[in-house]
Amino acid sequence: MDSPFIGTWLLVSQHSLYPDGRRQPSRGDQPAGILIYDRAGNMAVQLMRTDARAGEYTDLGALETAMEGFLAYFGRYEVDAARQIVRHRIIGASYPPYRGTIQIRRYTFGGDTLTLEAASPLDRSTRVLVWRRGGSF
Repeated sequence: MDSPFIGTWLLVSQHSLYPDGRRQPSRGDQPAGILIYDRAGNMAVQLMRTDARAGEYTDLGALETAMEGFLAYFGRYEVDAARQIVRHRIIGASYPPYRGTIQIRRYTFGGDTLTLEAASPLDRSTRVLVWRRGGSF
């Protein structure tokens, strides 16, 4: 049986959840993104800010650009269904410190959506990315 991850996913929303309950857009109000998982275990993602502040994030070596402006990476993935996590083993990335790392994401599926969550490297928030399977932009 094919993994439910396999396919192309389009970003629906991205926000940060804070310990005090606040919810805040983490890449602007209308971020764009694409996430691809294939049967061979390869993955690639691109995330970008599309609002008026997008031009403020030009330094690909800055963590703030990666978390709030633009980020792209590719590599391999593996799913731990028992723990509901997916590991992204990054080979190449627009943000150089991500190269060679393993990024762990908690996941849930609901209908045609995939939700990925991860601790933010910027603060004590949790990054929440909601993806919709297939379709077009």
